[in-house]
Amino acid sequence: MLLVSLLVPRLVLASILETSWDWMVSFEHHESRNSLYLPEDQDEQWQSVNALLDVELRYGQWLGVLALKGNDLYSSQSGVESDSEGIVRELFWQGTTSLSGADFDLTLGKARVDWGVGYGYRPLDIIKPYRRNPVGIQVEEGAGVAAVSYFDGNGEWTLIYADSSWASQLGNDLDQQNEQQGIGIRRYGLVGNSEWQGVAYYDDVRRGLLGGSWVSVLDDAWELHASAVYQSEYYSYSLPESLFESVRSEKKNHGLQTLLGLTWTNEIGQSVILEYWYDSRSWNNGQWKQAYQQAEQINGNGMPVGLRYAYAQPLQHVNLVSHNVMLHWTQDPIAWQYWNWSQNVSWLQDFTPTFDVLFSPEDNGVIATQWLRYAAVDTGSMQFDIEIAARILTGDKQSVYRNLSDKRMILLNLKGRF
Repeated sequence: MLLVSLLVPRLVLASILETSWDWMVSFEHHESRNSLYLPEDQDEQWQSVNALLDVELRYGQWLGVLALKGNDLYSSQSGVESDSEGIVRELFWQGTTSLSGADFDLTLGKARVDWGVGYGYRPLDIIKPYRRNPVGIQVEEGAGVAAVSYFDGNGEWTLIYADSSWASQLGNDLDQQNEQQGIGIRRYGLVGNSEWQGVAYYDDVRRGLLGGSWVSVLDDAWELHASAVYQSEYYSYSLPESLFESVRSEKKNHGLQTLLGLTWTNEIGQSVILEYWYDSRSWNNGQWKQAYQQAEQINGNGMPVGLRYAYAQPLQHVNLVSHNVMLHWTQDPIAWQYWNWSQNVSWLQDFTPTFDVLFSPEDNGVIATQWLRYAAVDTGSMQFDIEIAARILTGDKQSVYRNLSDKRMILLNLKGRF
């Protein structure tokens, strides 16, 4: 029935629902390289076309976000077949009730819980970790949630139960191991020009989690943000003691994720974000060096390739390396009005450039990404954007990013709203 609702004409829905439609078509060009950890690709470069149709439905106190995703509608790779899938991204009810003269907000259903602070990584996305800053089509789903919130004069209290397994898209092995059910409490507060939050959460995977964040506006140009999470247990991968053994997943104790970031914005719309974050669940440089050496020995000795490919399993971590530095820059279209050379170039008034660099300081790996977006149509009720995105993965020979199978990708994204 959900897929049928996606295809019902908008004029029919308008009498009973508020609707908002988003769509995206992505033309992708990929260039690959051989990786020590991964099977060799048949094609050094290949092209594909993917598409997405989203509809947001509002009816009374209900909200639903449904998606129809088309995968590999065209692919230059032999043996790749197109397919489509319907996805319930969110479907929940929100209401209010009163008890002893106090008002409480209620949420029940499948919903996204976005508590995280940060641009490149958000440690406090503890219910489900959402992938940040994709270049192509990406569909994120909410979790099963039952939550009650209370606002007082200084902030908000939230009591929440969550089940992260409410997903129709099958994740990788580590994602499935980390599916959890838990209950927790969150406190959010405002202090002058700063906001903070503290979270305590217990689930059947992490067996206890404490987290917090702080965001402070220093002046008109500068903002400081920080976040940290400690969890009692977590799943990770361990290096084998022998070349004849495989990398294995196991439960470990005392996981820590921290993030510190600084944002600068000027009056003409330029914004720069610098962030550092640490994730103890990911392999450190010493572990990756040992993995590289052992994989080379397996390859050189002609041993079963499955032993070598097993070293790719840690690439399933949210962060591929422990230490990460990100630099982000973007410019609002209003900035073009401040320079004489660009004031009379009409198309620049709708052009937004964005550039990210993710750097791994331990092994000098780099992922550089750019987005060039042109707002071709924006009437308020309808929007059409043309975006060119590119991502390059490089670094030292043994760096993790250099040993991913993706070498570079270029995408033409057409997207809109009506």
